[in-house]
Amino acid sequence: MARKKKSRSIVQRFDDYFGTGTLEDWQRLCGDIGLDANLSSITQCRKVLKTVHINIHDLLDAVDQGRLPHRFGNARELANYTVNTRRIFPKKKVKEMGPVKALMRHIL
Repeated sequence: MARKKKSRSIVQRFDDYFGTGTLEDWQRLCGDIGLDANLSSITQCRKVLKTVHINIHDLLDAVDQGRLPHRFGNARELANYTVNTRRIFPKKKVKEMGPVKALMRHIL
């Protein structure tokens, strides 16, 4: 039961952080990760987000603390960290074509 509650919590935290999905929301996400925040389309934002490896829990914690999240060098490093810390975003809650989809990596 605690695991389900925690899962909903991270999903709600990300939904609250991200907003409605406007270009400005995508640009803010890119900027909060340390990427170019002036991209001119959601498609460009989505493409650049696919190039970084960050943990979504860590992203939200970093935003709350006013700092950049740790960026892993590759998907394997991110996977190892995510499994070891159990800071996993529930795959069932990934919305098709949304920002979480652009950030998700194959972990297990």
